[in-house]
Amino acid sequence: MEKQAGDGYNHLMDFSRPDNARAINRLKVLSELRKGECSRAELSRRLGINKVSIGDMIQDLIAEGLVTEGMKDTSAPGRPGTLIAINKAAGRVFAFDIRTRSVSVSVSDTLGNILRFERFPRNKETGENLQHAIARMSAGTNVRIYGSAVVSVDEDFDVSQFPSPVIHIPRAVAEASAELARTENMDDFLFVSWSDTFDAAVFHSELIHLPTLAHMKAQKDGDCWCGGKGCLDAAASGRTLMERSGAPSVRDLVRNPGYASVIKEAMRPLAVALSQAVQANASSSIMLTGELSALPDSAYAYLQSLLSSLLPPGRDVTVFRSLAGEKGTREGAAIAALDIFFYRTQLLRRLAMIQKIEDVL
Repeated sequence: MEKQAGDGYNHLMDFSRPDNARAINRLKVLSELRKGECSRAELSRRLGINKVSIGDMIQDLIAEGLVTEGMKDTSAPGRPGTLIAINKAAGRVFAFDIRTRSVSVSVSDTLGNILRFERFPRNKETGENLQHAIARMSAGTNVRIYGSAVVSVDEDFDVSQFPSPVIHIPRAVAEASAELARTENMDDFLFVSWSDTFDAAVFHSELIHLPTLAHMKAQKDGDCWCGGKGCLDAAASGRTLMERSGAPSVRDLVRNPGYASVIKEAMRPLAVALSQAVQANASSSIMLTGELSALPDSAYAYLQSLLSSLLPPGRDVTVFRSLAGEKGTREGAAIAALDIFFYRTQLLRRLAMIQKIEDVL
């Protein structure tokens, strides 16, 4: 069987083996430094790992070019320690956003900062344009390319030319990842991506993809490509609204006031689907992401009033606008890719749960 990215860590379940424990601790160090620079002593205190082990790991990580030493830490009492930070130039990840009418590519550093970004229309030259963009973004550097994240509405799109390994990230998960990187206290949030189509994710300690929201029944009729009737996607997706209004793009639906009536008409089926989704997933708040989240405050106020009228008495759910805006998809895709390829965030979370269970037993 072909070896997958991360297999070297995926079987690290025996905490008693020194080599496994060391590999896990290295990942913990990298994940902690992702939050910001700190001294060796502070890392030891936060992670509960003795100072000698921390020192040895830091030296190895410096030698590998994954972390760097910086200024002295003068904030703590006693002898100042040297601040350690992730070397953001240690590697790169690519993110590809495949939409109905356009394709974009971006490359980010190991802290998720976007270094370059390009967008192209989808046509017969798309493949060639992507190849040239990848070459430009990879040129002049010998840093490691960790892989590519693909966010797509088209499962048949050829991704074989993308830097490998390639992972597919649901749009709502990518955009929610960008929001979670910006602010804390978003537990029980329902993230709804509103663009060409609908997608959703909910955050309950971790992100959970909800692929069925697009096909929740939101009105009585309206044929959907899934074969059903009255689906949210058929009632209010960007693709549907473009066909209904003649708008040349999803962006135009937001930017051109002439399409305000079309957007307003879409709000009722959207509110119906949201009222069902928040109750099914015990969500306390909703955040709209994607291109259609850039609507004016008046549109949000109208959606809020519709949602409140549909929810049971005393059930208060607030609808928020995306903080990341149109950058959210590519930023979040890079963050999700780094979680998988570099920081192994999900693995660490699962190992922590296993450790808690073993401690109880």
